[in-house]
Amino acid sequence: MKKLAYFVFIIVGYFFSLSSALAEKQWNILAIVPDDHARRVMGAYGDQKAVTPNFDQLAAEGVRFTNAYAAAPVCSPSRAAFWSGKYPSQVGVSDFLMLNEKYADRGLDTSAVLWPEVLKKHGYKTGLIGKWHLGEATERHPLKRGFDYFVGYEQDSKAFDPILDENGKVGEVKGHTSDLFVGYAKDFLNDNRNNKFALTIMFREPQRPWYEVPEVDIKAVRNVDPDVPDEPGIDQNWLKKMTHNYYGAVHALDRAVGEVLDELDRLGLSENTIVIYAGDHGMVIGQHGYFGRGAVGAIASDHVVGSENIANLFEEAITIPMIIRWPGVAKSKSVIEMPVSNTDIYPTILGMLGFQAPKNYTPVGHDLSSALKGKEEGAPRPVFAQYNMENFGIAHLRMVRFGDWKLIKRFKQGANAELLDELYNLKTDPQEKENLIAVDEHQQIRKDLEAMLKKWMTEINDPDL
Repeated sequence: MKKLAYFVFIIVGYFFSLSSALAEKQWNILAIVPDDHARRVMGAYGDQKAVTPNFDQLAAEGVRFTNAYAAAPVCSPSRAAFWSGKYPSQVGVSDFLMLNEKYADRGLDTSAVLWPEVLKKHGYKTGLIGKWHLGEATERHPLKRGFDYFVGYEQDSKAFDPILDENGKVGEVKGHTSDLFVGYAKDFLNDNRNNKFALTIMFREPQRPWYEVPEVDIKAVRNVDPDVPDEPGIDQNWLKKMTHNYYGAVHALDRAVGEVLDELDRLGLSENTIVIYAGDHGMVIGQHGYFGRGAVGAIASDHVVGSENIANLFEEAITIPMIIRWPGVAKSKSVIEMPVSNTDIYPTILGMLGFQAPKNYTPVGHDLSSALKGKEEGAPRPVFAQYNMENFGIAHLRMVRFGDWKLIKRFKQGANAELLDELYNLKTDPQEKENLIAVDEHQQIRKDLEAMLKKWMTEINDPDL
């Protein structure tokens, strides 16, 4: 009996020590954010024609979210949500920022406490490589917002030989952005291999022009015959060519991500580095007859009319790929179907590291660390998004997704809601072909979703309420 008790004591002690070791393990953070990567264009998300072996491997080693949403369907407001854990309207960013006098003193509120700032106070070395796009004023420079190291650009960049800001020094750098950013990432990882670090790489790819990628990426997709939407009035050959070019740009992104992950392996850092891949928004390429992101133009035969003057919150524009690899904690090959937002990244990082949010600063996102550990997800919760277009047109859109249902409302319009708003059942109509906003039998779910939307807008002090 004593031997049995001793054996039980040893086993219990072993598992207690193991759990304590996991809790005390020093985790690094590698966050990767692309530009314009549609969730659907990845093997792990079901596109068997996409050449994405590194993303597929990452998904096999981590947790894949099948219903992740951006807080907004264009660059700047979505990135503001990613960094701040708040919705765009809460931190002063409504549409993507442009490099002109109108935006000279606008950008992400300096009062927002970004998650790299929190990690830096806990002794982390913080780095950002790639696109910032949250304000060009001196006080908004990444080196003023919690980063020890920055190399990147503000809004747009050439694919080859870009003009980059490297810790305040600006100049042209020879090469392709996919390769250059990998090189900078490797340097950062090697320089900080003995430090706690949080590195974010915001790749340019697959932003247009899609055909401007290295030959290796063109070759990788040369024989791909993409499937494209069969929408009336669109030249199918033109759409196939555009989509084919997009596949090449996605491959450049996949190749670059694979090289960074290989460097983690080479340095022996993979087992204590949490890898987060989260898109900034989606990409519409022919779906619904449009082309673009949250701001689209209509396709007429083989060209786009209006470029970016129509606002939308279709799934193709607002959903994002999101994969998190947490070695030894999150079960590999896992799938989480509950709707989530990129506002959740902030509290999730803090939750995984065991840190608290700063006093007097409360992110609105939800901590997903328990879900990543495989624990009960709890009661379903709504997910929201917003977009105030102001660059190429005026539109004020808000969205709520709850269960199978999705409501999109437009504010500050003169027409009746039945002529503007949208209601979809994503289970029976995932391509959002049938707007049910005026169907009598669905008026109760419409009212419920409108009430959720109003409650949320009130809570975040939304100026469009």
